[in-house]
Order: sequence, then structure tokens, then C-alpha cells
Amino acid sequence: MDKDRKIRVLILAQMIALSMAAVSIPALITTFQKEYDLSIAQSAIIPIISTLGGFITNVIIASVSARLGLKRLNLYFLLISLFASILLAFSSNIYLFLIGITLIGISTAFGLTNTSTIFAHIKLKYQNYGVFHAFFGIGGIITPAVISVLLKHEINYRYFYYLLVVMFIGFIAYVASTSLIENRKYDNIKFKEAFSIIRKSFVLPVLIIIIFQAGSEQGIVMWSGNLLSDAMGHSVQFASLMLSFYWIVFTISRLMIQFMEKLLGKLNSAKLSSILSIVFLVLLLLSSKPIFFVLLAAAMAPTFPLMQKYSVQKLPPREVGLFNGMVFAFASIGNVIISGSMGVIGDHSINYSYLIPIFCAVVILAITFYLSALKKSGKVKVSPK
Repeated sequence: MDKDRKIRVLILAQMIALSMAAVSIPALITTFQKEYDLSIAQSAIIPIISTLGGFITNVIIASVSARLGLKRLNLYFLLISLFASILLAFSSNIYLFLIGITLIGISTAFGLTNTSTIFAHIKLKYQNYGVFHAFFGIGGIITPAVISVLLKHEINYRYFYYLLVVMFIGFIAYVASTSLIENRKYDNIKFKEAFSIIRKSFVLPVLIIIIFQAGSEQGIVMWSGNLLSDAMGHSVQFASLMLSFYWIVFTISRLMIQFMEKLLGKLNSAKLSSILSIVFLVLLLLSSKPIFFVLLAAAMAPTFPLMQKYSVQKLPPREVGLFNGMVFAFASIGNVIISGSMGVIGDHSINYSYLIPIFCAVVILAITFYLSALKKSGKVKVSPK
């Protein structure tokens, strides 16, 4: 097998494990609320501390990634994921639990930045960002389904984290013992260079889209248990199962992104995604039918990977690591502001909290039209490879 293809398989496998850890939080949110006696507003601290940890980590990683090297950073991300899983598997009080949640946020942001940067260095024919993000969705399919089975049979959810501990130990042993991932380094990138990247005409609009899109995705998934069980009257097990269906549709949609991109182009695909997101969110709130929650997954799926690919393929390789760090740092900002706000509002009305993603989709739609105008004007400057 081609070396780059092997790297792609390893990275996609890591994406599944990374996703399983991250998606376990919204899948278990109602369980955590009961176990630690938290209201919806109080449990809003969970996505806030998780994503703040991720944001701080990505700010640091963005400035040192070129110097430390890809393999070393990959091992660091896997070690943090291991420690997070251990804490959530064995935590006996709220403080250890919150530290574990924070480490999950750090490992998610760190891992997405690192794996996407490694992904950007393999041969172009293997750089299908729809597939890359779809494998995050596979973890999203597995996790709620497994947790639903555990809860249905009254098996302690901690067994899920025991499984993650074993998985991350396996990845660490493999990466450390092989030379498959090179510890590729570049000239040290100073953090102030981020400003020169942001000044490129297409970068800041894309990063703003990332804020609104990532925050909406996080908020919709994080509070789905409360929406489906508290507002719509379904059981916790049914809500977890619907979240699994959400991720199935989300993943299938991301696998089809390349086809969609060839048919419509990146920006037109993002426009269609935003329009459909608005439609399905409105129908979900008006009808209270879970089918629109599942269809919403198909609408939400394309925007993030399309916008990341739109920018990465316009930047020189040396700037890709820093840009990816910025992407996931901005995603963390969106998660804190949007998902946190939805949690606070959700304590009063979970239905009203879902008006926020509708507003976000409108903003994203407006920005994609702006990017289209920039493209037509010839103001989008592409860096030479």
C-alpha cells in the first residue's frame, strides 16, 4: 500500500476515536445532569470549559506546530486523549469530571488541528476533506448507539471510556513504534504571522463562517437530548438513538461532498447548505417531529469541510498548520459563544435556544455571497505552492 494511503488510513482511524470521545459528551449530557445534579444552564459550563481549553491549546499549537513536528504533536494529542478518557472512566466527583471534560476539549481541538495538518501533507489525490470530516461522523454514529444500549440495559456508561482507554493506548504504541508519520518540521512560524494570513482577502470571511458553523453544529448536537426528551417528550434512550441517526446522515452527507462540490462548486454548495439548514430548523421547531432533526444533519454537513478546503488549497504548505490551528481556535470561539448561549437560553426554553442556529445560518449565507462577489472581482489572491 502507498505510504500516503497508509497515513490516510491511520489518520481516519484516529478521527473515529477522537470523535467517539468528543461525541460522548452530548450523548451523555442528560446522564451527567442527573449524576451531578446540574440544571441545563449549569451544564452549559460543560461545552464552555471544554471549548475554552481547546481554544487556548490551538492558540499555542498554531504558533509552535512548525517547530515541534507532526509526529511529536500526534503523540501529544493521543496522550491527552488517553488521560481524558481515564479521568472520565474513574472520576468520583464533579471536579475530576470537569478536568476530564476540559481535557476532552483540549484533545478534540488539538487532534483536529494535528490530523488535518498531516492530512494536508499527503498526496492531493488522497485529500478528500469530505471523507476526512465524515470519519469524525462515524464516531458520532457509533457513540450514541453504544451509549443507548448501555443505558437501556442499565450498564454503567463508564465502560464506554474503558474502551477509549484501550483504543488510545493502541494508537500511542503504534505511532511511537513506526516511522509512518514523519516528524516533519518547517521554519518556526511566529504567532504574529497569523495576522498576515488573516489579511488575505478570503481568510477572515472563512474564519467567521467557521465560528458560526462550528458553534451551531456543537449547540444543535449538545442540547439535542434536552430538545428531544424535555421539549418533545421522548425518552433519553430515544434521544440518544436519534443522535446516532443524526450522525449517520451527517456522515453520509460528508461522504457525498466531493460529488456536490463538482456539481455546484464550493461556495454554491455552502449556500445551499445554509438555506436547507434554515428550512429544517424552522420545520423542526414548528412541527416537533424528529425527522427534521435528522434531515438537518444532511443540511449542516457540507459547510465546514468545504470552507476549510476552500482556504487550505489556496495557502502555501508552510502556512497550513498555522491556518488549521486558527480554524479550530475560531471553531472553539463559536462553540463557547453559541453552544453556551443555547444552554443558558435553554434553561428557560430549549425551543427558543434553537433560534440561534437559524440566525447563524443566515449570517453564513450572507458571507458566502460576499465570497462569491470577491471571487468574481478577482480579489481572491492564491499563494503559489
